[in-house]
Amino acid sequence: MKEIISDSGQRIAIYDNLFDFHYTNDIYDFATKSYFQIGWEDTHILENSKHRYLHSVYSQEDLDNLGIVEKIKATKAGEELIGYTIEKTILNLSTPADTHFIHTHSNHKVLLYYVNLNWNDGWHGETLFYKNNTKEIFFATPYVPGRLLFFDAAIPHTIRPQSHTASHYRFTLSIFLNKC
Repeated sequence: MKEIISDSGQRIAIYDNLFDFHYTNDIYDFATKSYFQIGWEDTHILENSKHRYLHSVYSQEDLDNLGIVEKIKATKAGEELIGYTIEKTILNLSTPADTHFIHTHSNHKVLLYYVNLNWNDGWHGETLFYKNNTKEIFFATPYVPGRLLFFDAAIPHTIRPQSHTASHYRFTLSIFLNKC
């Protein structure tokens, strides 16, 4: 586990390789069979544009079938869930043609899981975190398959669009948490 602290004292925790090969494949298969729709919209803080994205809203039944919350609880990252309830879970599907903006999600913590099984250098797709109310990046985490981030969603963040050389979609699973 690695920790990064924002300029306003907010924490980003990074966990790698929490799940075995078979389970990471199960997550990817579940993601590729998900029902996607257009409409997920971020709350932009520095832009006025509205862009809608491909996403799949996961129900509690979907989460139970996937089993990811129980799997996370069985790892060192499980402590991040203590004192929180799940508000919603979104599987994001991004493409090289997408445009992403700096945004926040008020009053949430987020577990962000990188779903793809492989991701090559040069494909980009990093998650970028910014100093408050600026366009200055203070931390960028590469898209590492199987990586789990836990962070305060009030930290301004965005996705660096993946390159056109990426051979497939970029999937992330976002679990939004509220304090109990």
